[in-house]
This record gives sequence, C-alpha cells and structure tokens, in this order.
Amino acid sequence: MNPIIKKFSIRAAILLAGWIILYFLIIIPDGRINNFLTERVIDGTVIGLNSLGYDSKGENAIVYIDDQASVLVADGCNGLELFALYIGFLIAFPGRVLYKALFIPIGAVLIFVVNVLREIALALNYKFFPDSFELNHKYTYVLIVYTFIFLIWRYWLNRYSLIANNQQQNEA
Repeated sequence: MNPIIKKFSIRAAILLAGWIILYFLIIIPDGRINNFLTERVIDGTVIGLNSLGYDSKGENAIVYIDDQASVLVADGCNGLELFALYIGFLIAFPGRVLYKALFIPIGAVLIFVVNVLREIALALNYKFFPDSFELNHKYTYVLIVYTFIFLIWRYWLNRYSLIANNQQQNEA
C-alpha cells in the first residue's frame, strides 16, 4: 500500500473514532453547538430569502415564507457533520500544516454558504413545487453539497497535499 494512503487511512480512522465519541457523548447531549449552527443557518436562509424579495422569518427551527412553513432546519441539516467531514479529511491527509490552516476556515465558510443556499433552494422548492421536495431534499441538494466538498478537496489535493508536492518535485 502507498505510504501516503496508509498514513491517511490510519489518521482518518483515528479521527473518525474521535469524532464519533465527541459527537455522541458531548456535542449532541450538550446541544449548544448544534443550536448555534442551526440558528445561523436559519438566519442566513431568512436573509437570503428576504433579499430575494420574499417575506420570510425563522421560528423554532422552521423557516416561513409568507407565514407558511417551508423548511425545517434540523440538527442534521445545519452542516456540522459536513464541516467535520471536510476538516477531518484535510487533517488526515498528509500535507503542509500552513495550507491546511488556510483551507480549513475558507472551506468551512464556503460550505456554510453552500448549505445556506441549499436551505434557500429547499424553502423555495417547498413553496412552489412541494411534490418534488422530498426527492430534492434527500438526493439533489445533498449531491450538490457533497460534490462541492469533493471539488474543494480535489483542489487542495492537486495543489497543496503531499501528493501534489511529490508530483511537483518529480516534474522539476
């Protein structure tokens, strides 16, 4: 097995185990991180919908458009697990710490924005095309978000990872 992949696999397994313990034993029971992030996603969704000209508000984890409930932002939809997945991959994959330190916050902000855009799209989807909401919620928008994260990873891998550094040295 390639030593880079082996190192990545070991680090990823350790990080995954640590995340599972942290998430289920501390984050979920405490609730503050999920509540904070859910509120920020709702705020962003409401701001986005209002800027598009819709009368929207957030109340009790539900986004309303014209006083009609349109989307529930549950803990599983607030992006925390997406952040953990994205950050865990960058930490686990061998590469320079400086580039990881730059890419982690930039990527987290971009993922947050994409997730808010996803919630805006879901709210509008429910308002105008409620029959397709479940399909789009479970598949379409999830595929878009994960594809976006994959593209950020790929960019980092090709430019700043240990693999990219090795390829640049071999080409020189």
